[in-house]
Amino acid sequence: MCNFGRLGLAIFCCVFFLSFDARAFTQLDEIVTLKPRGEADNRYRYVEELLRKVLQKADIHASVTQAASDYSRDRLLQELIIGENIQVIAEAPKPGWEEKLIPIRIPLRKGIQGFRLLLINRQDQKALAKVENLDDLMAFPTGSGSQWSTRVVMESAGFEVITSEDYETLFRMLQLRRFVTFGRGVNEAFEEQASFSGQNPDLIVEETLCIYIPLPTYFFVSPAYPELAEKIEAGLIEMIEDGSFDEHFRAFHEDDLKRANLGSRKIFTLTNPNLSEHTPFEQSDYWFDPASVGAVMSEDGS
Repeated sequence: MCNFGRLGLAIFCCVFFLSFDARAFTQLDEIVTLKPRGEADNRYRYVEELLRKVLQKADIHASVTQAASDYSRDRLLQELIIGENIQVIAEAPKPGWEEKLIPIRIPLRKGIQGFRLLLINRQDQKALAKVENLDDLMAFPTGSGSQWSTRVVMESAGFEVITSEDYETLFRMLQLRRFVTFGRGVNEAFEEQASFSGQNPDLIVEETLCIYIPLPTYFFVSPAYPELAEKIEAGLIEMIEDGSFDEHFRAFHEDDLKRANLGSRKIFTLTNPNLSEHTPFEQSDYWFDPASVGAVMSEDGS
């Protein structure tokens, strides 16, 4: 009887919770997403503008605003579960996130963030140009955010990874040669080089190498708002079908993909242990095709 009572209470609470949040969704005047980490951090502009377009397609009349506070990745997960201070983010999958949040498994950047170019100091270009295989590259310490999903990938592959919790600090650490390479997505590397070259005139994008990590970016929605997740997914699918998704993608990333010149680089492929079995690799139209720019991908870069 006691067990049944607890079960009944749990079911009641669950039903009440869902019905309460369904009402709350209709009353949302604004949908809160991530706050950039500093004035030079433009990483989220693409997905923030995409979210606005998706909401418009889904006929959701709510503004998109940035969170009042910065959150560590661990704290961010807890805030999203509650759903009061932040409701939607665009991030790469991390252990536990797909189970505890509502993932919309459509790669928002078509996976191009997984093509990692290397920010380096100019004086290291000569040594890196001699890299022939992955073992050669792993001889150089690399930098990463301490809670980034790519840190796990690099460490699992055998890299020496030097970390910091602070985004802008990583660029100062690179300048001070605490590490030699700093992997950044094709969508990030050139803009960050321009933004941070004022403080480090020797900061360049390495010219010959690329690390490929299968790395989708999904919208993750607070479980407090399942109806919002359904509408965002519907809006994304509509944008894909009418071509406006590709139009948005090209407007932001076409120039960077051309500058990356992937077809001329040695590309080293790493396994991403953070991805679940639900990753939509079978949806080829969801992903950027490196063959379209003449890139050759292999495990050893040959």
